[in-house]
Parts: sequence; structure tokens; C-alpha cells
Amino acid sequence: MATKIVGLDLGTHTVKVCELVTTFRNFELVGFGHEPVGPVEDKPDFEALAAAAHRLLERRGLLGETLMCALPPGMAATTSLDLPFDQPKKIEAVLPMQLDDLLPVPVDDVVYDYQITERREDGGAKVLVAYVRRDRFAELLGALEEAGIDPKVVGIGPLSVFNLYDHAVGAEANTPIAMLDLGHGHSELSVYDGGEPRVVRDIAAGGRDVTLALARAFHVEPEQAERGKLQEGFVAPPDFVPQDVDPATGASRQRLVAEACRGALKGLVREVRRSLVAHEMAAGRPVERIYLTGGGSLLRGMPEYLEHELKVPVIDLDPLKAAFNKLPAGGEKVRPFVAKSLALSLRAFTRTHQSQVNFRKGDFAFTGDFGFLQGRIITLAVAALLMIMLGSLVALTKKQQLEAEYAAIRARAAALSVPILGYESDDIQMLYDTVVVTDRKNQKTIPEYDALQMLAQISERIPFELVVDVDTLDLDVENKRLQMGGKTGSASDVERIVESLRATSCFKGEINKERVEKSVDDRTKFRLSATATCI
Repeated sequence: MATKIVGLDLGTHTVKVCELVTTFRNFELVGFGHEPVGPVEDKPDFEALAAAAHRLLERRGLLGETLMCALPPGMAATTSLDLPFDQPKKIEAVLPMQLDDLLPVPVDDVVYDYQITERREDGGAKVLVAYVRRDRFAELLGALEEAGIDPKVVGIGPLSVFNLYDHAVGAEANTPIAMLDLGHGHSELSVYDGGEPRVVRDIAAGGRDVTLALARAFHVEPEQAERGKLQEGFVAPPDFVPQDVDPATGASRQRLVAEACRGALKGLVREVRRSLVAHEMAAGRPVERIYLTGGGSLLRGMPEYLEHELKVPVIDLDPLKAAFNKLPAGGEKVRPFVAKSLALSLRAFTRTHQSQVNFRKGDFAFTGDFGFLQGRIITLAVAALLMIMLGSLVALTKKQQLEAEYAAIRARAAALSVPILGYESDDIQMLYDTVVVTDRKNQKTIPEYDALQMLAQISERIPFELVVDVDTLDLDVENKRLQMGGKTGSASDVERIVESLRATSCFKGEINKERVEKSVDDRTKFRLSATATCI
């Protein structure tokens, strides 16, 4: 039975979700939706975010499904550590002390998690640590819980897009690349080298800066400037030549729009350039291309402008080119907005190139794992019922086989009882005791053990998990000799067989290993002989 994994993008301007339907074998992207948050300030309004997320999830029937989300932009920060070891237990042991020296607040006041970004040949590692203030995180979870939302994973936005790496970039791509998500109030930058994240940044600049710059330039309200940005907004390099210059005044609406947009993006370009240069200085090779996504990427001329300013090829990211995309008409209209929510939902399935940061730990650990199984509970119940039925059939067959063997033994005993006892009886123990007493009176030696009993002892002593294929088993009661041959896994298994024989009552003496050698099927052939002491 199918179940859903939902990626929840808590943007400060718009909340977005991607729906992945999963079965035991594969998964498909079947839905995307968004919901405006409403007017917000620089800091995210948790109640407004939670309310928008609730409206969206309720409208799409996704409340109660497994949710993967990231912190709203601007909440988390990151730092990098260079450690002389890469074992997770050692890293977790030293992180509190390392962070206490690095962070501007006591380490007990933050929630943090880490991801190893590089393992060196000398055993050391580079570690990316993300952290958020504990009180702010508790406030966010409280607002979400109040709205009936309990995310299984809470990561960070810039690192979440790592889950898209294989699908949008290519699993074999090892050259340095960057992903830039241009949001409303924040932009998130990730730089990858060798298929691993090297730089992760949240930059406080985005489409909202362009809107405000246009509002100032044209002396209008931000709402009107936002509409104008969507209709006429564009950005161009300084050498742009407008086509609407007034010959009399030299005024140009196009020039005013382009200059306002360009001025609003200066801070973003400066911070992205710093990050690219820092990576090149650290890694010794530059970023070769930038993948662009987010609502801000829709501003006309944006890829060309960034390419001109950063001197790096800029390509629109296509997160929906993967085969699992089943959105109507391929989802062309939502392509720029889907990256983060899709990446978050993919975290449930990605095995390589995966974001590993999750703040749901310790006091904030997720406790609703049963909800992840609710879609599979019928399948699991049917599978368990089938296993019980098969086990019952096996047990019934075995029981019938043993009953038939027992009946055959009692029938043979009844046939032997007439010449020995003078009447018919299937009491095996009484028949045996009568033979022993009679022969002792006649001073004849009756063996304490017969061949069947010796075989039973051998079978009981050899460990159940030891795989032995017996080719020869000769119990010569008259000559008190045992010969045993066959195949087992290794020479050590042969030694275990010898020790098992010595543990019986009949073969406590010397046991000869006449042959122990490897066979063509890489198993060990053996032949043993021993003298019985109980006959």
C-alpha cells in the first residue's frame, strides 16, 4: 500500500510542499502546492508560518503524513571544523568543547548537528556544524505543534538541496559547482566539490530587496512595486542600452528599472562572490558553474546578469527532469519554486549525496515514527499472517511425519514382543528391560549403547548452526569403530566436529583426522575415525 512523504518548505513569503508517493519498490512526485504567508518582517513570524502550513496541508489532505522540513531562512548558522579524526563517536564527544569556544553564545543555549564533508587520508575530517538558538527552535516547534504539524526532520535550507545532487546535477559530477536559491527575503548558497558540500550560506538578500528598491525609485507602495516587478522588472549589466530614451529629457523608464534592480542585488552579488573566492582559495580550483533556482530567478535577465558579475556560467536548475516526476505537464509552471521542498522530501530515499543535519534530537526528538508506517500497516499485517500460516503448515507436516515414524517403531516393537514376552506389547521400554535382565542372567554382555543411540548422541552434540554434509557414516558396533566423512565450511569447523564427538559418552578417546583438505567448491572435505568406549 502506498504512503506519502511530504517536503515542507517554510519560506518567509510562501510555504510550499512536494508530495512523493512511495511503495516498497519506488516513488513518484505526484503533487506540488503553495500558500502565501502574508506580510512579514525581517524575522519569520512562526505563528503565520504555521498557520499557512496548516492551511496548505489541510487543503491537500496531507495533515498526518510524514513531513520533512527545514528551518525558515535566517534562523540557522553554520561553522566548519577541522578535526584529526573522522569517527562519529569521537566527533560527538569533542563538538561541545569546540563549539563553546567558537559560538557567540553558550553551547547549552543552542541545538546543533553536524555533517562530515571531507575525509582525509591521514584519518582527519572536515565537519560542517549547523546550529540554532534553543529557545527559537522550541518556539518554532511549538507553533507548528499548535497547528497540528509534527515534522520528522528539521534541517537547514542551504544543505537540503544536497538531496537533489544526483537527480539535478549528476551522481558522477565531481567538478566544483554551486546552487543558488533566490528567495524572497533570503538567498541560500551551497558550493559542492567532489560531490560533497564545502560552503553553505544563508544570505540576507533576495527578491524583497528588488521590490523595495523599485518602490523607492518610483515612489510607490511595496505592493504596487511587487506587481510592477513581475510585469516589467529586469536586471542588466551597467553597459545596458535602454530602448525608451526620451530625446528631450534623456529619461528612460527601462534604465530606471534596471538601475534599481541592479542596485538592490549588489549585496547579494558581493556575498556570493566572496564565497566563490573563499572556496577557490581553500580548494585550489574555481567553481565551474552555478545552478539558479527560486522565485527570484524569474526576474528577467537574472542568469545573464549574475554570469556577467561573477564570471561563472549560470544555468537555471531543473529539479524536475528526473524520471520520478509525474506532475501534470511536467510541472513547467512550478519548476523555479519546487527545488527545496522536493529536496526535503527526497531525503527519505536518498542514500548518497544526502543532507544529514537534523535538529530533531535530544529534547526535541521526533516521537511519531509510527505514523511513517501507517500506510504500510495492512501490507505488513498480511505478510505476518502469511508467515504464520506457512509456519503452521510446516509444523503440521513435521508433526505428521514424526507420528508416522513413531507408529512404525511401536509396530516393530509389538512384532518382537511375542517371541520375547510371550504376548504382544508395544511397550518399548519394558521390552528393552526384559532383554537386558534375561541376558544378564545368562551372563551375556549387552552393549550399553546401540548404534542408534550413538548416532543420536553425535547428532545432539554437533552444533545446530554448523553446516555439515555427511557422505559416509559407518558405525561398526561389533568392532567398536566409527568412520565419518563429508564436507563442511572450513578446517575450524572440522575441529568443532571433533570436539563435539569427544563430548559424547562413546568417543572420549583419540579421534583420528585421516583427511582434511579443500574441495573444488572451496569447502573442506574431511574423514574421521574413532574407537567407541561405550560398547
